[in-house]
Amino acid sequence: MDRHCIVFCLLGLSLPASAMDLKQAWDLLQYQGLIYRAAVHEKAAGEENRAIGKAGLLPQVNASAYDNKVNGTQRQNGLDRDLDYDSKGANVRLRQPLFNKQKMAEYRQGKQRADYSVAVFDAKSQDAAVRLAESYFDVLLASETILLAKSKLNAFEEQLASAKRRMELGAGTITDIDESVARRDLAEAELIEAQDNLVNARRKLEEYIGEPPESLTTLQPTFATPPLLPSNLQDWLVKAQADSPLIHARRHSSALAEEEVKRAKAGHWPTLDFVAGYTAGDSQSISELNQRNRYSSIGLEVNFPLYSGGGTSALARQASANSYKAMDELDATRQEVITGTTREYQGVQSGAQRIHALEKAVASNERSLASTRKGFKEGGTSTNSDVLNAEELLFVARHDLFEAKLRYLMSRLRLASSVGSLGDDDIDHINNYLGPELLVTN
Repeated sequence: MDRHCIVFCLLGLSLPASAMDLKQAWDLLQYQGLIYRAAVHEKAAGEENRAIGKAGLLPQVNASAYDNKVNGTQRQNGLDRDLDYDSKGANVRLRQPLFNKQKMAEYRQGKQRADYSVAVFDAKSQDAAVRLAESYFDVLLASETILLAKSKLNAFEEQLASAKRRMELGAGTITDIDESVARRDLAEAELIEAQDNLVNARRKLEEYIGEPPESLTTLQPTFATPPLLPSNLQDWLVKAQADSPLIHARRHSSALAEEEVKRAKAGHWPTLDFVAGYTAGDSQSISELNQRNRYSSIGLEVNFPLYSGGGTSALARQASANSYKAMDELDATRQEVITGTTREYQGVQSGAQRIHALEKAVASNERSLASTRKGFKEGGTSTNSDVLNAEELLFVARHDLFEAKLRYLMSRLRLASSVGSLGDDDIDHINNYLGPELLVTN
């Protein structure tokens, strides 16, 4: 049975009917995600370059056969004679390169192309994990936004009802009612937008995992922010430059370009081949009947390139320019990886601080809202506008806190991807932050 089929069967047994977590989504992506599967096939195709490059150094054997019917006339000494005979035969020819600098360069290029394809797959695999997490978290954020928007809408409707009652009792004003209506209508618009975002986020996640998610697990109430290991940015930068699959791919690309320069310049060099052949043929003619030819040959063949119209020199100059280009691209990629690693390292560090600050902001806004409502209802020290503003600030604080947690998790994943270490362990680590089930069908 196919390995992926076995994995999928086991996955099906382990999946709860009601919810999917990030680890299960990652398993689905590897099994049936079209983008990931395309990368797998691309890697398999690229690894064949190793055998393709080696083939040029191995013996080349060719065979051919012919069976002809000759029919015609021949004029000789003023006489016409009919030609009617058979001619058939076969030959086998072997050629073994003994000295060929171009074939040697192509052999080394085959190895570089195969290694390049592996590095590209590693980069695409880690990028797929990052993009999957982004899509997964987009669904969670859209769903959380809907919940918060509904809560805010209910609060504004309650405040509107309170303003109307106060108006009936002579303690309120039409301004309070108008302001409450305006805030409620804006909350309805925000809810509609959040629902649209959820539909789009679900479709994006479906694109990655190959099936629509009915429900997902969302963030647990407790959220830990352990320190990074290693804790020093310089250690992460050293690891990134040594292990980043993007840098590895560029290195192989640069080495491949260097070999192309050698291959192009080798066009000026002679080649030496060992050649062996065997020919067998049967034919007849007017002068001789039933001719049979059987012979073999063995020897060395030398070819000297003398002049190709300047094409060989032009190819060498072109390959040299492309080699310099590949080296510049390697340096540019190295700088991009350093920048990305630094950004994500800072994102994890500052993200933890921002989460702690927003947790305090949510708590303080909850207390502020409670005090404002009490002052509005009892002491008259707060206005209707104060209550609406407090509701809005609490909504923003809760939304920002949830988003900050997701951004923190994404920074950890991107940091692992930058240094080329993102794998199942990192997915499992992030998956531990998920717990309660969240319906996403609405």
